Amino acid sequence: MKQRSHWFVIGAIFSSIISSGLFVKPAYGAEITRQLHQQPFGIELPFELQKSDRLLEEGINQSQLGNLAAAITSLKSAAESYRLLNNLEGQQRAYGYLSQAYQRQNRTTELEDALRQQLRFARSRQDFPQLILSYNQVGELLLRTANTAESEKSFAEGLRIAQDIKDIPGQGRSLTNLGLAAIARGDYALAITHLNAAINRQQLTPNVTAEAVAHNALGEAYRNLGDFQKSVGSHLNALILARTGDDYETQDRAMTGLAIAYKNLGANNEAKSWLDARLNATTASRPTHRAHALRAIAEFYERDGDLAAADQYYSSAIVAATQAGESQMAQSLSQKLENIRRSYHLAPRRKG
Repeated sequence: MKQRSHWFVIGAIFSSIISSGLFVKPAYGAEITRQLHQQPFGIELPFELQKSDRLLEEGINQSQLGNLAAAITSLKSAAESYRLLNNLEGQQRAYGYLSQAYQRQNRTTELEDALRQQLRFARSRQDFPQLILSYNQVGELLLRTANTAESEKSFAEGLRIAQDIKDIPGQGRSLTNLGLAAIARGDYALAITHLNAAINRQQLTPNVTAEAVAHNALGEAYRNLGDFQKSVGSHLNALILARTGDDYETQDRAMTGLAIAYKNLGANNEAKSWLDARLNATTASRPTHRAHALRAIAEFYERDGDLAAADQYYSSAIVAATQAGESQMAQSLSQKLENIRRSYHLAPRRKG
């Protein structure tokens, strides 16, 4: 009787377990396989990561081929694909290439968003070199769009991080940008302080182009203070360094600065020689630069009162701007030429 009672209790307990759901029915084979392969959030499946990487590579290739619209589509898809994998590094890289594409298209709003996304991911990953770069890139965009106060905050944060991790190139870039921001708001004395500090840092690195940029900015600050002799010296330093680094853009700015400084010193022949040097440095592969150089010479002759020469150089600048596809610039130059001819009764030049 005791034995029967014992089995009765065990049966009741077993029945209770079944009814309460604590005893689980064996899973089917397919369900077990699915559970074994189920990935926690943020763990990358090899196939999905390969898909993300492929989209990124497609975007990079399309960008290199100049197909920016297709590149942007691929890069945005890559960024989203990396997001679903919770891959911060991948997202950071995708937005980096997106920012380059937007910059080439002059899409300021989208560029700022892409740069800030890069900044966000770099902060999350504690990628300090990228943080310094991103703070400077955001600040540079803000400075170009005349948001000087906000740009200075961004540059200052970049400088702070660069100082914390003893990143000398990062300090140099941040200080140069702080100098440019000070110039933009008219504080030339502060600009000179920042730029001299930047040059001291950059001389410790092999990046001669970065140092040349700082020297050009220093020349601009001295010019605005009326110290044209120091302006000449700074632009000459920039030109020498830019030629060493084979950087045409910085050479062009240095020669322009030299022409303006010499003009202010009353040395018209020197000013004209630097404008000619700037023009001779341009090639057929740089029609936009040639248009700018021709315009600078035309404006020089216009200020000097040699209207026939001004007419000639404005006409050449219009041709160069048209060849470069710079229709807005060509229209502006045409208006200048028309105003000269109207105001001074200068007859149009005849061919031959």
